[in-house]
Amino acid sequence: MNKTFYFYKGDVDFTPYEFDESITLDRIRNKLITSGFMTSSESNDFRFIDYQNKLPVYTDMVIGKGSEIYIPLRGINGHNSQIYLTDINKQKETDLIGFSTDWWFGRRMSCKMVLNTTDPEASNANKGKFQPFMLTNVKTANPNLPGVSLENVVVCEKDSVIQFEIGSWASAGYGYTIKPTSGDPINSSPLYRTFTSCPKDGGNYGKSTLRCYFAKNEGRHRSTIKVVATDSLNLGGETLNYMKFSVRTWKVTEFKASDGKTYKCNLPLSAAYQKDGTIESGTIPYSKLVNGDESPVPGTAIEPGTTEPTGDESEQNFGTIYNVKASQSPENIIGEVIFYVFVFKTKEDAEAVFGKMNNIDPSIWEG
Repeated sequence: MNKTFYFYKGDVDFTPYEFDESITLDRIRNKLITSGFMTSSESNDFRFIDYQNKLPVYTDMVIGKGSEIYIPLRGINGHNSQIYLTDINKQKETDLIGFSTDWWFGRRMSCKMVLNTTDPEASNANKGKFQPFMLTNVKTANPNLPGVSLENVVVCEKDSVIQFEIGSWASAGYGYTIKPTSGDPINSSPLYRTFTSCPKDGGNYGKSTLRCYFAKNEGRHRSTIKVVATDSLNLGGETLNYMKFSVRTWKVTEFKASDGKTYKCNLPLSAAYQKDGTIESGTIPYSKLVNGDESPVPGTAIEPGTTEPTGDESEQNFGTIYNVKASQSPENIIGEVIFYVFVFKTKEDAEAVFGKMNNIDPSIWEG
């Protein structure tokens, strides 16, 4: 019995075809050529994406032509009956293929980027914008692009006002920095999350949120954070420097609080996160990678992004501590996450890509 499927060829546009679910991919490819959906020359470049794959490995995500004779349509069909073909030989504006996630993990810490809905001006600016869409284990569709590693990616709408959230193991506390490879750090001075206790059963664990620039005695101090587009996407070129961010935490062993008391804790680093989202000393209350569905992001619809101050002042306040003893030497680094920022110029572009190609909860588009 035939069923309607929606075929995408490396862009937002799609064409519906009717096929029996048992038909193999090699026969579908021939049909797509004879019907004019793609030329024979294009057929050499395009490969099917396996939406049902659960392993974040390129060769499992992008199906080789030699395997098509064995794979039925039902074996790769995604939500909403979409079938996606990606150009594996494109040198620029290549597709990105990754796994959706709620948090990124780096050894003993985790982080995420979300909309700022706390500061009044930010909340107003974000009306109608969708929540940033986070991916991990991201690969370019072209596996031969030199020097390109995009492990973690966040996709958002241009001019979104955002905040960063961090969860990290700690001793007496942890310090953290958030900064792009190029451009001004989000916090040019370290910020800290501290504790007055020193539990012997694994250490402390805490969360931090940063929704503004932190730069003492500088004009951008406490300005909320806006995502902007940089140059047009050119994977493999210098543009990569403008969209790569680092979030790092490190161990604090001693500090003096505003009440004049000094607190000390110099426990060894705990075990790292395991695949199931736990550590040896206990369960971390954050979700692990969700469902494992691939999320192709057509490069033609997105641009690299970075952050800049909005000029609006955040209401976030910071406490003061003194005589902090901390170190960013390798043995004291708790964790680090590197991620890239991409932006859609408009919400309509984003919804066209994600809404049609992925079965995303409609609430993601609600601002």
